[in-house]
Amino acid sequence: MKYNSPRIKILNKKTILKVVHENHPLSRSDISEITGLTPSSVTRLTKELIDEGYIREIGTMGKNSPGRRRVLLDLKKEAFLSLVFDIGVNITTYGIGFFDGEVELRGTFNTPKNPEEFFKTAREIYERISREHSITRISFSVPGMVDLEEKKILLAPNLGWENVNIEDLLEVDVPVLADNEANLSMLAEKYHSEDLRNVEEAVFIIIREGVGTGLMVDGKIFRGPSFTAGEAGHMTVNMYSDRQCHCSNWGCWELVSSINWAIEQYGKELEGKNSIEKFQALKQKNDAKRVLMRFAENIAVGIVNLVNILNPELVILGGEVVDLGDSFFSIIEDFVRQRALKAAVRNLKIRPTAFRNISSNLVGAAVLAVEDIIEKVK
Repeated sequence: MKYNSPRIKILNKKTILKVVHENHPLSRSDISEITGLTPSSVTRLTKELIDEGYIREIGTMGKNSPGRRRVLLDLKKEAFLSLVFDIGVNITTYGIGFFDGEVELRGTFNTPKNPEEFFKTAREIYERISREHSITRISFSVPGMVDLEEKKILLAPNLGWENVNIEDLLEVDVPVLADNEANLSMLAEKYHSEDLRNVEEAVFIIIREGVGTGLMVDGKIFRGPSFTAGEAGHMTVNMYSDRQCHCSNWGCWELVSSINWAIEQYGKELEGKNSIEKFQALKQKNDAKRVLMRFAENIAVGIVNLVNILNPELVILGGEVVDLGDSFFSIIEDFVRQRALKAAVRNLKIRPTAFRNISSNLVGAAVLAVEDIIEKVK
């Protein structure tokens, strides 16, 4: 209907941008085939997106008819930049996110325990970087529960932060975004990993000073109505435990599957200023093999529960365990296949994250900014 045409046009432009973001580079005929839009509509709308600075032509490739080569389209990488932060319990990393979801690392700083001080530091970094680059979004990865709509950190147990309104503390003139670190890791994998293209159900487990899980259900990140879905690190695995978690519960999975557990169990002096550095030192110790084996089994216990409950096709492990090698992951996989329901593991794949030189959740923060930019297309 006529009165709906402007809205439909905007929806079609967003659809094209999403397709280019997920599959770039590709031709107009590829876009038409994927979206179902007519070739003439794709030609018209891609011209608008080029004129508006979202995409660009980058050359030709192959032939789709005699004598005619396909013109390839790609995102205009530098068109929309975001400032992205990975808030760690001890160290915060930040960088510049590009419109194609890639990230350029720019620095680190010790994470202040006071949220006011943290966001003051973040604002100062934004002010400095925005003198060099036009920043359109600021996006935060948080080790805790985040209300995406209110831009509020509901609870970050290992930081001791609760009900922190990011926009109020940051006080900047650009849109602010934030999400849980495991959700963002799942988002990064969804957009950058080939083996997730045809997967509808997946779990990302990030293991650092705490443990978080990002859930993909029906091909979408599942956050729950209260934004607390995926807090599997706080599921009870030992109801008789005398150890209390930072979340105030007892016997949480996180208590036996975070890097802090492995450090404590090793029981010897380790070099390092914080738990991340100490765990890096632990991984080099020949006499830590037994501790790391038990660590792998503890992680596997939680995965068994997640597999039985969610029946994912893929489980991805990230954080500080990605470089522990095949033997570590073999222990986890063997344990899961022995203990989980046989039908649930029949088609299950378990692997480390694809991101090795940069944290998956920092990349996810950049992708979150890209999604927001696309959503605001007119």
